[in-house]
Amino acid sequence: MDSPNERAFADLKRMVDTYGWAVRHVLGIASAAPFSYTVGLTTRGWDELLITGLPADVADVFIRNAVDEQESRGAFQPGDRTDALTESGSVALIRVDDRRGLTAAERMLGDFEALQMVWPDSSGNLPWDIGYRNTPEAQPVLGPTPRPNRAP
Repeated sequence: MDSPNERAFADLKRMVDTYGWAVRHVLGIASAAPFSYTVGLTTRGWDELLITGLPADVADVFIRNAVDEQESRGAFQPGDRTDALTESGSVALIRVDDRRGLTAAERMLGDFEALQMVWPDSSGNLPWDIGYRNTPEAQPVLGPTPRPNRAP
């Protein structure tokens, strides 16, 4: 009999085969924040997308909005910022260096690139900005960050 992990992977693969891409949600545990990522955008010539630190339902909205945005404006690139994904500020996109947790994408796609969507705190600050209000554990950043913005 298949393990729960194998059944989950088969379901994800079925979704990718049917729709061209899917979202995989990884629940957080006491020592790690939750994260969600796409599988299948690579076949469109885009980077896979990842977001950390948000509940699955919220992350799902961010990811689906990001895919819609790319369909209308073109693929995101590292360093891009967009206000189209949330009303609370600009979301930055950075290259993901640490892809260890993206096991389903690795298994299904082999080699791929990914971008992390880094969301702002309630004041519109990103994790590398002076005045960022969340703890680093709230939204792990998995790639190189821009230089900090100076305080006003």
